[in-house]
Order: sequence, then structure tokens, then C-alpha cells
Amino acid sequence: MSLRLRIALGTAAIAAVAAGLHFVVGYLSFSELLREDIQRDLEVWSGAVAGTLVFQQGRPALAGSDWPWVSAGGSLGFRVRKGNVIYIEGGVLPEAQDPNWVWTEKPLQDGYVLEVVAYVGEYRKALAGQLRAGLVSLPLVVLLASGLGWWLAGRIARPIGQLSDAADALSSMRFPDPVPPPPGGDELSRLARSFNRMVYAVREALERERAFTRYASHELRTPLATMQAQLEALEAGLTPQERALPEARKAIERMRGILEGLLTLSREPQVTLEPLPAGAVLRSLVGGLGEAARRVRLDLPDEEVWVVGDEELLRRAVGNLIDNALKYSEGPVEVRLAAEGGEAVLSVRDHGDGVAEDQLERLADPFVRFHTRVAGTGLGLSLSKQAARAMRGRLGFEPARPGLRAWLRLPLVEDADA
Repeated sequence: MSLRLRIALGTAAIAAVAAGLHFVVGYLSFSELLREDIQRDLEVWSGAVAGTLVFQQGRPALAGSDWPWVSAGGSLGFRVRKGNVIYIEGGVLPEAQDPNWVWTEKPLQDGYVLEVVAYVGEYRKALAGQLRAGLVSLPLVVLLASGLGWWLAGRIARPIGQLSDAADALSSMRFPDPVPPPPGGDELSRLARSFNRMVYAVREALERERAFTRYASHELRTPLATMQAQLEALEAGLTPQERALPEARKAIERMRGILEGLLTLSREPQVTLEPLPAGAVLRSLVGGLGEAARRVRLDLPDEEVWVVGDEELLRRAVGNLIDNALKYSEGPVEVRLAAEGGEAVLSVRDHGDGVAEDQLERLADPFVRFHTRVAGTGLGLSLSKQAARAMRGRLGFEPARPGLRAWLRLPLVEDADA
């Protein structure tokens, strides 16, 4: 049984129970109200009839001319009896036991009994009319509730069905299109948005895993082959140990660098965004370069520029840019910090050969190296791009003629004193 049908049937059952209880309580309340009204009328009429009776020489008789059964208009009758002997009759009396008439007794003196009968046919008709109306309206209410429940269940089940289909696709590693969230901010809408975010997160994690596997299998093949060749040559006595071991060590160092870089790229960075003094971070970073710091020209504004970022990721991003500029150029490296609009711009420019404009978009791809004369893993700019994205910033490149300028844009702190 589908969820939509279960919801519709549940709604119909709730409506049936509620309408049934309302009908039963209403019918019983109306019936009790009529019974009390009839009983009150009988007591009033009994008192009125008893007030017209007088006893002469121990026998009952009617006195006066204001008799209540006359004004009752044929809906009231009475008789006075003692035992089985009837002494007085008045009004309208039914010939036999009739359910449309109700009797009551009132004891009199000397063993006489006053019996008063009233016509309640109209009351019974009203009660029967309410019963018929309830029996007719109850199925209509249930039918209407079923229709509304079916419609409501469709609105509820549709996004759930979409989520179920999307989850099945995701479990088969087929990434579905984003599920359209229902309008409003209810639980289903939040669930759809959360599911879409989960799909994006799973897709990014899987892409990182695939990239790690692809890059590792491709890039580790060369140093592994180098190590194997050196070891085989060493075992065969074709290469002396003092020549084979340095080559094997270089291959191991290259593999270590590749694996460390790939592992870093394959993990989502743990980010703690907070206000950072970008100028102070750059001074500390350049000061830790040792002899290479002499080639770096640091251009900082007079006032500190506060950015929203993570200090470790900021150091990784800018440090890789500076290291890349130092490796691929022999001239000075210009590091500049400025505030433009609502962003801080950290630029690193070298005076090397640069790259062609059609190659700029691929510079931050893993293992992309347009100049192979310098040793490296080809992961530094990829790590800078990952760090920039994690800090909600952007990394870009542009030709400097001569050389290349890399820039990192990060959001400024709105109120540095806060």
C-alpha cells in the first residue's frame, strides 16, 4: 500500500471517527433535551389539571371553566381513577398504547390517581429527522475527507517520492538532479534542501576520491618504475650502490610529496573562519623563507587589512604562490596586499617566462606543469585553489609581461575592531 493511500485512508478514518462521535453526542444530547422538555411539560400540565379538581364528599369533580386540555389543542388528555375505576376523563386520550403519546401519574388524596397523557409525535419526528440527517451527512463527510486526504497526501508524497528516487539513484552512484524543495519552510522543504546539500557533498567527496586514485596511479608510476629499475640494476651488479641509492631516495621523496599533496586535496579542509591581520601573516610568512626572503619585495598598506579566513589555509595558499614564483623565476618576486571594495587582494608576481593566456585556466589543475625544467609535484597551485575556496575566496592568474601574477581575493572583515 502506497504512502499516499495510507494517508488518505488514515484521514478518512479520522474523519469518520470524529464525525461519528459528533453525530452520536449530538443525537444523544438532543434526545435528552427533548426528554427533559417533555417531562417538564407533563409536570406543568399535571399541576394545572390537578388545580382544576375538587373533592366533594370524597369524590373528584372539575371546578371552573379554565381547563388546560382545552388550550392544549388536542395534544393533552387526562383521567382520574381509583384502582380500575375511572371517574373523570378529559382532553384527547389514545385508544391504545401509542409510542407518540407519553403518560405520567400524579397521586391525589384518598387513593385517587391523576394520569396525564401528552402527544410527543412532533418531538419524535424532530429526533428522527436529526438521525436521518446525520446518517446522510456522515458518508458525505467521510467522502469529502477522503478526497481532501488524497489531495493532501499527494502534495506530501510527491516530494517524498522524488527524494526516494533521488536516493535510489545516489545509492547506485548516479547523481540525480537537485530535488525541487516544496514551497515554504516546513520539514519537507528543509529535508529536500538538506538532501541536495548531501548530494553535492557526496559528489565532491567521490570526485576527490576518483581524482586521488587517478592521479596517484598516474603520477606514482614513474617514481616506482625508477625505484624498481635502480633496485634491479643494483641486484644485477650493473649499478654501484652509491649511484643507485640516491636515485631511489629521490624517487621516494617524490612519491612522498605526491602522496601528501594528494591526501591533502582529497580531504575537505577543516576551516575556522575568523578575523585575520593579512599583513602580519604575510610578514611572518616571508620572514620564514630564509635566504629566499631577499628576493621578495613586500608591499603592504599603512593600515592593517583584516580578512575573514583561516590562518593555516592562508599560509598554505600564499606560501605555495610565493614558492611557485621563486622556483619559476630568478628575478624578484613582488608580494602586494591591498583592499579593493569589500575584498582583500593578495597578489604574487614573478618576472619569469610566464605562461600563454590559453593556459591560465589550467594552472591550478593537479599535476599541470608547463615548465618541467624545475622539479616539483604540480600540486602547489591546486592546494592554493582548494584553500581559497575553503575560505570563500577566489584564486586567479593573469600575465604580467614579463612573468605571471597570481592573485587571491578574500572577504574583508566588516568591522575589524569588533
